[in-house]
Amino acid sequence: MPTLEQMIEAFCNGRPGKDAYDLLPAFLHSAPDDIERFADAVLTMQPNGGTFLDAALSHISVAAFDRLIVKWLPIAASEGLTDAIEALIAYASLQRPTSLHPYLDELFDMDANGSSYHGNWPWRGAPQPAVNMLLERARCEDSPTDRLKAFECLLETRLPAAFEACAAIIGTIPTPRPMALYLEELGFDADQRQLYSDDVAHVIFPKGYFPPPHNSWSLQGLHPSWRLPASVSVRVGGAGSGCCGLCGGQLHNLLELPENQIGLSDRSQPVSLQTCLSCQGWEKPVLYYRYSESGEITALDNEPCTPQFPAQALRECTASLALTPARWRWQDWGLSNSRENLNRIGGHPTWVQSADYPDCPCCTKKMRFMLQLDSNLPDQDGEKWLWGSGGVAYGFSCSACRTTAYLWQCT
Repeated sequence: MPTLEQMIEAFCNGRPGKDAYDLLPAFLHSAPDDIERFADAVLTMQPNGGTFLDAALSHISVAAFDRLIVKWLPIAASEGLTDAIEALIAYASLQRPTSLHPYLDELFDMDANGSSYHGNWPWRGAPQPAVNMLLERARCEDSPTDRLKAFECLLETRLPAAFEACAAIIGTIPTPRPMALYLEELGFDADQRQLYSDDVAHVIFPKGYFPPPHNSWSLQGLHPSWRLPASVSVRVGGAGSGCCGLCGGQLHNLLELPENQIGLSDRSQPVSLQTCLSCQGWEKPVLYYRYSESGEITALDNEPCTPQFPAQALRECTASLALTPARWRWQDWGLSNSRENLNRIGGHPTWVQSADYPDCPCCTKKMRFMLQLDSNLPDQDGEKWLWGSGGVAYGFSCSACRTTAYLWQCT
């Protein structure tokens, strides 16, 4: 295992090469204190940061986030932001947002990550004084840009009172989108009904399910979200029982889960969640299905076609569900950079693009998010399955109509 001194020498003196990255997978098994010292050295000596810093920040302790934020936020306020400090802020906003809350005034004035889609995330769960500050700025700032930023940060708190305040002042602010689209991006419908569950679980796959990495510097499977303690068994992949309404082929099982865990009903009865991998996203962007009380599935799309890309089922296995700890409740597709386990049940979707909650084809209400599956799951031949060019598939449900829907996004 490489030493801390070797890592600092390899990554903090000029641009690191392949030899440096070859050291990283083994080093990420080091003691968290050593990884914290490495991250601190990068912040000091390599202001441009890099993917090595991003990876390290997921292997430090949550207390280390507090220490790094306490050290580096005052430096950023007095000396200016660097790419490395902005990376620290971005990952803290997902993994340890409370560490940022004492510095929200400074973060607003510094416009940390202001050009990025995640610039407002430090305000998730913000304390009431910060909410009051944002509301005052949204109402009274001279700069339209600052008023808009305060408005958008206020929404990101996800507090009902903040939503009401924003709805009352949106007409006085030059917003680029209507309130309904802001709410959907946050996971709420126009009536402020939450479209995702607060409970989230990760799918933990059995050893050997994925083929081994080809490269010595690969970080595949090292992120803590791949190794969460799991208990409940679930069936993944294999053939489904229904028929596709487009191509007529046999549907493919994604996962088999209790209905009450995915918002299909209040019953604990297991149900096989199925779609057609041949037609999903290629022949129609969204595919819809309806379940009988006994669990039989019927496709609601009936437009016969010949699929361009006939697909096999995902490799069948018995996986497990792990209750997700608070640190990994919020994840992001871009910031995870293929390192993290994004195969999740419940929680907030890790959108690749803008939020896209489909309308139920039966009652027209927005459907609630139930699960997502990342690319690179193996198919029956062991080939990596990609959603589009390598994105994420999302599943939704409507309990009132016993319907499900699936779509995927990619870049």
